[in-house]
Amino acid sequence: MEEWVNLSTKKFDVYYSSFNGLTEEQQNNFKIKKDHSIRVAETALQLAERLDLGEKDKSLAFFIGLFHDIGRFKQLVEYNTFDDSKSVDHADYSLQVLKDGTFFDLLDEKQTELAMFAIANHNKRNLPKGMSEEEILFAKIIRDADKLDILKVLTDYYSNPRARANHTLTWEMPTGTAVSKDVWKEVVKGSLVSKEKVESQLDIKVMQLSWVYDINFKSSFEVVMKNRFLEKIYNSMPKNDKVIEIYRTIKVYAENKFLG
Repeated sequence: MEEWVNLSTKKFDVYYSSFNGLTEEQQNNFKIKKDHSIRVAETALQLAERLDLGEKDKSLAFFIGLFHDIGRFKQLVEYNTFDDSKSVDHADYSLQVLKDGTFFDLLDEKQTELAMFAIANHNKRNLPKGMSEEEILFAKIIRDADKLDILKVLTDYYSNPRARANHTLTWEMPTGTAVSKDVWKEVVKGSLVSKEKVESQLDIKVMQLSWVYDINFKSSFEVVMKNRFLEKIYNSMPKNDKVIEIYRTIKVYAENKFLG
């Protein structure tokens, strides 16, 4: 396992170091994405271990976690943004980068197919129907691992009143004092909030709370509850009837999943 981690990480580092002439801002953003990728790989491995998967499957979970965002670097260089709506779908772009390189040399044919499916679908609203149990398993592992790390980054930011405004987290939207009607409707009925319906930073936070509806494993809910991610997001929101109702709905759902 250790050898596999070293080989995968070396492939990642060689590609990461191949970009030259970056601005200071680009270098900072590169490091953010590199650190995120490493943490997600470690979390994916931990989830695989909690699921009692075999060594080969644990290695694959680590690989998928490490390379799920590999297209982000090229995206930033070519489009100077991480905003998919203004550039390209970063999951599809990551898959293209992997296909164009030699990354899949580390995997056998079946592992490659599983990795391709998981990476291509790690950022999609819903997983396609009719897929195999293994395809769904690895897609769920990376989706959980990715969300858990993003929630950690977000709640650290929200919990720090002195943090500089981060436009990649606020989307340069107005703060907002009331939850949009469409956003409220989605979350209280138990649905993921669509990005397209978000109108303010408050809506963004409600959308982030709604991610619990797409968390798949009890061990993932353990991380959410232990780190108080939901509470920290809620504490950063203005309090009104809709916000309180949303938080209670989400918290009850998460607690039931954690205890169930």
